[in-house]
Amino acid sequence: MDRTLTSRQKEVLSFLGSFIEARGFPPSLREICARLGINGPKNARKHLEALEKKGFIKRSANISRAIEMLGGPAKRLVSMPIAGSVRAGAPNLAIEDILGHVALDARFFNCPEGFLLKIDGESMRDAGIDEGDLVIIKPQNHADPNDIVVAMLDGEATVKRFLKDGDRVVLKPENPDMKPIVVNKDREFSIIGKVISVIKKVG
Repeated sequence: MDRTLTSRQKEVLSFLGSFIEARGFPPSLREICARLGINGPKNARKHLEALEKKGFIKRSANISRAIEMLGGPAKRLVSMPIAGSVRAGAPNLAIEDILGHVALDARFFNCPEGFLLKIDGESMRDAGIDEGDLVIIKPQNHADPNDIVVAMLDGEATVKRFLKDGDRVVLKPENPDMKPIVVNKDREFSIIGKVISVIKKVG
């Protein structure tokens, strides 16, 4: 594979590395254009495609800013989007707007298609998930008993422990002050993903 870079590709690669080192997450296409004087996001995307083809970066499809450096000081960082907040309590409407990005060490958080949600509520506190925490979600539409999941129930989202009671699904809180939610067949229910990690703010 030819890994020779053009002068412009070298500029883009250098900017990616310095931006991630300084900010903790990759730049947007518009930020690349503004910094390097590139005419339009389409042209910036072409440079990223060339860098990926030559093995210098890795990108995740359909996720904004999802650029992983495969060489240099930022090579182990992967950017994950904070896809909104979700209630650990009674289900509420999910927030789907991207709130920002977090750069994580790919050696410890190896989930390229994952995303983060901010916890609102205390129903999962005894599982170590508190209000204000960020949880990393692995997207999947199934779960095993005792998995902690993000579920959609009647068009609203919640974080609970997934259990089965015969043919019925039970969404169990980890807070003795709150009751489990029994999901009967007449309710609209789906699993968005599984909680695989929790990021806490200390102090």
